[in-house]
Amino acid sequence: MPARVMVFARIDTNDRPAFEEAFAAVSRTVRGTPGHITDALLRSEDDPGAYILLSEWESREAFLAWEDAPVHREATTPMRPFWQGRVERRIYETAVAHA
Repeated sequence: MPARVMVFARIDTNDRPAFEEAFAAVSRTVRGTPGHITDALLRSEDDPGAYILLSEWESREAFLAWEDAPVHREATTPMRPFWQGRVERRIYETAVAHA
């Protein structure tokens, strides 16, 4: 069952362009990872320092395998200097979908 991973992050609003470019670089690196389907970066209109990194994986297990692999830390390093405070991650499975 597909899994969607949401990472909630906060950055300094002055760093938005650099953070968004770092996300794009990480996204290019992750593309092609077994089990990875897609990802997107969402920015709050009400709180411009608040972001959600949204990715879709073939399964929870596929995401967790990538997250536990040494390449995960290396691949996501470009974004890490921008994060302020605690970064929260949640994994969701689709309960109902409509086409």
